[in-house]
Amino acid sequence: MEIIHDFSFLKDEKPDFVVFDLETTGLNNRKDRIVELGAIRFSDGEITGHMDYLIDPQIKIPSVVSSIHGIFDRDVQGKPTIDRILPEFLTLIQDSVLVAHNANFDVGFIKKALGRADMEIPKIRVLDTIKLSKKAWPGRKSYSQQNLASFLSIDVKNAHRAEDDCRVCLEILKKGLEIIKAGEK
Repeated sequence: MEIIHDFSFLKDEKPDFVVFDLETTGLNNRKDRIVELGAIRFSDGEITGHMDYLIDPQIKIPSVVSSIHGIFDRDVQGKPTIDRILPEFLTLIQDSVLVAHNANFDVGFIKKALGRADMEIPKIRVLDTIKLSKKAWPGRKSYSQQNLASFLSIDVKNAHRAEDDCRVCLEILKKGLEIIKAGEK
Protein backbone atom coordinates (compact mmCIF):
# COMPACT_ATOMS: atom_id res chain seq x y z
CA MET A 1 0.00 0.00 0.00
CA GLU A 2 1.75 3.09 -1.24
CA ILE A 3 0.35 6.61 -0.96
CA ILE A 4 0.64 8.37 -4.30
CA HIS A 5 1.60 12.01 -4.65
CA ASP A 6 1.28 12.32 -8.43
CA PHE A 7 -2.15 12.30 -10.02
CA SER A 8 -0.94 12.29 -13.63
CA PHE A 9 -2.00 8.65 -14.05
CA LEU A 10 -5.60 9.91 -14.12
CA LYS A 11 -5.02 11.29 -17.64
CA ASP A 12 -4.45 7.80 -19.03
CA GLU A 13 -6.38 5.56 -16.64
CA LYS A 14 -9.97 5.21 -15.50
CA PRO A 15 -9.33 3.16 -12.38
CA ASP A 16 -11.86 1.77 -9.98
CA PHE A 17 -11.63 3.56 -6.64
CA VAL A 18 -12.40 2.10 -3.24
CA VAL A 19 -13.02 4.76 -0.61
CA PHE A 20 -12.62 3.41 2.90
CA ASP A 21 -12.78 4.66 6.46
CA LEU A 22 -12.12 3.22 9.88
CA GLU A 23 -13.21 3.97 13.38
CA THR A 24 -10.81 2.81 16.07
CA THR A 25 -10.27 2.54 19.82
CA GLY A 26 -7.67 5.32 19.64
CA LEU A 27 -4.94 6.89 17.52
CA ASN A 28 -2.04 4.46 17.99
CA ASN A 29 -2.14 1.55 15.52
CA ARG A 30 0.33 -0.43 17.65
CA LYS A 31 -1.97 -0.67 20.66
CA ASP A 32 -5.40 0.45 19.44
CA ARG A 33 -7.75 -1.56 17.24
CA ILE A 34 -10.36 -1.12 14.51
CA VAL A 35 -14.02 -1.03 15.65
CA GLU A 36 -15.66 -0.18 12.32
CA LEU A 37 -14.65 -0.54 8.69
CA GLY A 38 -16.60 0.90 5.80
CA ALA A 39 -15.76 0.88 2.11
CA ILE A 40 -17.42 1.89 -1.17
CA ARG A 41 -16.17 0.72 -4.58
CA PHE A 42 -16.72 3.30 -7.31
CA SER A 43 -16.31 2.43 -10.98
CA ASP A 44 -17.07 4.53 -14.02
CA GLY A 45 -19.46 6.81 -12.13
CA GLU A 46 -21.31 4.00 -10.35
CA ILE A 47 -21.10 2.39 -6.92
CA THR A 48 -20.27 -1.25 -7.63
CA GLY A 49 -19.54 -2.57 -4.15
CA HIS A 50 -19.98 -1.69 -0.51
CA MET A 51 -19.22 -2.98 2.96
CA ASP A 52 -19.74 -1.64 6.46
CA TYR A 53 -19.00 -3.66 9.58
CA LEU A 54 -18.82 -3.08 13.28
CA ILE A 55 -15.85 -5.07 14.53
CA ASP A 56 -15.05 -6.56 17.91
CA PRO A 57 -11.65 -5.02 18.73
CA GLN A 58 -11.13 -7.50 21.58
CA ILE A 59 -10.11 -4.59 23.82
CA LYS A 60 -12.19 -1.98 25.65
CA ILE A 61 -13.20 1.17 23.78
CA PRO A 62 -12.25 4.19 25.92
CA SER A 63 -15.29 6.34 26.80
CA VAL A 64 -13.57 9.47 25.43
CA VAL A 65 -13.28 7.73 22.05
CA SER A 66 -16.85 6.41 22.18
CA SER A 67 -18.02 9.99 22.74
CA ILE A 68 -16.50 10.90 19.34
CA HIS A 69 -17.75 8.09 17.10
CA GLY A 70 -20.66 6.83 19.19
CA ILE A 71 -19.51 3.19 19.15
CA PHE A 72 -19.55 1.53 22.58
CA ASP A 73 -18.38 -1.84 23.87
CA ARG A 74 -21.97 -3.13 23.83
CA ASP A 75 -22.23 -2.26 20.10
CA VAL A 76 -19.29 -4.48 19.12
CA GLN A 77 -19.94 -7.35 21.51
CA GLY A 78 -20.42 -10.51 19.44
CA LYS A 79 -19.43 -8.82 16.17
CA PRO A 80 -16.79 -10.41 13.93
CA THR A 81 -13.13 -9.72 14.59
CA ILE A 82 -11.05 -7.89 11.99
CA ASP A 83 -9.36 -11.08 10.77
CA ARG A 84 -12.81 -12.29 9.64
CA ILE A 85 -13.54 -9.04 7.75
CA LEU A 86 -10.17 -8.53 6.05
CA PRO A 87 -10.62 -11.20 3.33
CA GLU A 88 -13.79 -9.46 2.10
CA PHE A 89 -12.03 -6.08 2.25
CA LEU A 90 -9.07 -7.42 0.24
CA THR A 91 -11.44 -8.81 -2.39
CA LEU A 92 -13.30 -5.48 -2.61
CA ILE A 93 -10.11 -3.43 -3.08
CA GLN A 94 -8.51 -5.76 -5.62
CA ASP A 95 -7.40 -3.97 -8.83
CA SER A 96 -8.41 -0.55 -7.54
CA VAL A 97 -6.96 2.67 -6.21
CA LEU A 98 -7.64 2.79 -2.48
CA VAL A 99 -8.86 6.18 -1.21
CA ALA A 100 -9.01 7.66 2.29
CA HIS A 101 -9.04 11.07 3.93
CA ASN A 102 -5.80 11.33 5.92
CA ALA A 103 -4.80 8.01 4.39
CA ASN A 104 -1.70 7.45 6.56
CA PHE A 105 -3.95 6.89 9.58
CA ASP A 106 -6.31 4.36 7.96
CA VAL A 107 -3.60 2.59 5.97
CA GLY A 108 -1.46 2.26 9.12
CA PHE A 109 -4.29 0.51 10.96
CA ILE A 110 -5.06 -1.79 8.00
CA LYS A 111 -1.39 -2.76 7.64
CA LYS A 112 -1.16 -3.56 11.37
CA ALA A 113 -4.38 -5.59 11.23
CA LEU A 114 -3.12 -7.52 8.19
CA GLY A 115 0.17 -8.19 9.97
CA ARG A 116 -1.59 -9.43 13.11
CA ALA A 117 -3.76 -11.71 10.96
CA ASP A 118 -0.66 -13.01 9.15
CA MET A 119 -2.05 -11.76 5.83
CA GLU A 120 -0.09 -10.20 3.00
CA ILE A 121 -0.25 -6.43 2.51
CA PRO A 122 -1.44 -5.86 -1.06
CA LYS A 123 0.61 -3.81 -3.49
CA ILE A 124 -1.97 -1.15 -4.20
CA ARG A 125 -1.92 2.58 -4.80
CA VAL A 126 -3.53 4.77 -2.14
CA LEU A 127 -4.91 8.23 -2.90
CA ASP A 128 -5.25 10.64 0.03
CA THR A 129 -8.15 13.06 -0.51
CA ILE A 130 -6.31 15.66 1.59
CA LYS A 131 -3.51 15.71 -1.02
CA LEU A 132 -6.07 15.70 -3.83
CA SER A 133 -8.00 18.55 -2.18
CA LYS A 134 -4.85 20.64 -1.79
CA LYS A 135 -4.26 20.32 -5.52
CA ALA A 136 -7.91 20.98 -6.45
CA TRP A 137 -8.55 23.82 -3.97
CA PRO A 138 -5.17 25.29 -2.96
CA GLY A 139 -4.88 27.77 -0.11
CA ARG A 140 -7.73 26.61 2.11
CA LYS A 141 -7.25 27.14 5.84
CA SER A 142 -8.40 23.62 6.66
CA TYR A 143 -8.56 20.38 4.72
CA SER A 144 -10.45 18.44 7.36
CA GLN A 145 -13.18 16.29 5.89
CA GLN A 146 -15.88 18.23 7.76
CA ASN A 147 -14.59 21.62 6.52
CA LEU A 148 -14.27 20.37 2.94
CA ALA A 149 -17.79 18.93 3.11
CA SER A 150 -19.12 22.31 4.22
CA PHE A 151 -17.12 24.16 1.54
CA LEU A 152 -18.38 21.77 -1.16
CA SER A 153 -22.00 21.67 0.13
CA ILE A 154 -21.85 17.95 0.89
CA ASP A 155 -24.46 16.88 3.43
CA VAL A 156 -22.86 15.15 6.41
CA LYS A 157 -25.39 12.85 8.04
CA ASN A 158 -23.35 10.90 10.62
CA ALA A 159 -19.79 12.22 11.02
CA HIS A 160 -17.20 9.90 12.54
CA ARG A 161 -19.03 6.78 11.42
CA ALA A 162 -17.33 4.78 8.69
CA GLU A 163 -20.23 4.47 6.25
CA ASP A 164 -21.10 8.17 6.16
CA ASP A 165 -17.44 9.25 6.22
CA CYS A 166 -16.89 7.02 3.15
CA ARG A 167 -19.82 8.64 1.36
CA VAL A 168 -18.53 12.14 2.14
CA CYS A 169 -14.99 11.17 1.12
CA LEU A 170 -16.33 9.77 -2.16
CA GLU A 171 -18.09 13.06 -2.91
CA ILE A 172 -14.87 14.99 -2.17
CA LEU A 173 -13.00 12.59 -4.46
CA LYS A 174 -15.47 13.03 -7.33
CA LYS A 175 -15.50 16.83 -7.06
CA GLY A 176 -11.71 16.99 -6.72
CA LEU A 177 -11.16 14.74 -9.74
CA GLU A 178 -13.48 16.95 -11.82
CA ILE A 179 -11.40 20.05 -10.93
CA ILE A 180 -8.08 18.33 -11.57
CA LYS A 181 -9.19 16.79 -14.89
CA ALA A 182 -10.66 20.11 -16.06
CA GLY A 183 -7.35 21.83 -15.29
CA GLU A 184 -5.42 19.32 -17.42
CA LYS A 185 -7.37 19.98 -20.61
